[in-house]
Amino acid sequence: MQNFLQKLVSSVQDIYQKAEELIEEERELPLPQKLLNDFIERYVTNNVRQIDDLHADIFDGWLRLFATIEIKGVTAQLYVDLYLMQLHLNKNTQQLVFEQKDATQVVQVDFNKFTKKIAFKIAMWFYRFKGIDPLPDILSRLGIVTVHNNLIYLDLSKYLAKRQKVMRVLRRVEINRAQLREDQLVLQANLNFRALFGRSAEERLLDEENEDDDD
Repeated sequence: MQNFLQKLVSSVQDIYQKAEELIEEERELPLPQKLLNDFIERYVTNNVRQIDDLHADIFDGWLRLFATIEIKGVTAQLYVDLYLMQLHLNKNTQQLVFEQKDATQVVQVDFNKFTKKIAFKIAMWFYRFKGIDPLPDILSRLGIVTVHNNLIYLDLSKYLAKRQKVMRVLRRVEINRAQLREDQLVLQANLNFRALFGRSAEERLLDEENEDDDD
């Protein structure tokens, strides 16, 4: 099954093939929730040992991010509701910016020792005292996001920079807006067909498809 990045590449390529005569056009690229979660699982969950699960449920205008985190004998299931404030996907920047809709909610916590329960309660008291929301702070400490001025920044460049096929697409497309709709992330792509000078888009795509897939 195609993953998040393959869907992005194939969707943009399909537009190239169908609309080569256009100079500039904005098109919608809908990406299902499952593909987004496949991307998170592949690049985050499978590579950060403290994360047992990380996935998003997408609703109309907002998303709910669930996390199961295991740190030093404490396993906590949490979720936080987020608005997508900004999205930039181009050759220079690959970043999503979120704002919290509500505070982090604790679903369940398990402890391997009673003393860890006490430590967890102290940690939660500390977060409340400092006015810091726990889930974004934890994800920041794990190197997944950065938090600045109450906004949460997810930098995708560390996942995408070495993926040549994706970067070739992003040299020809500007994605600076997106909408959250029920069960999907809809990208608003501005395609610049001036980048396809010389041979036709179809010929260029055939060349790229003959190259080794860098997935």
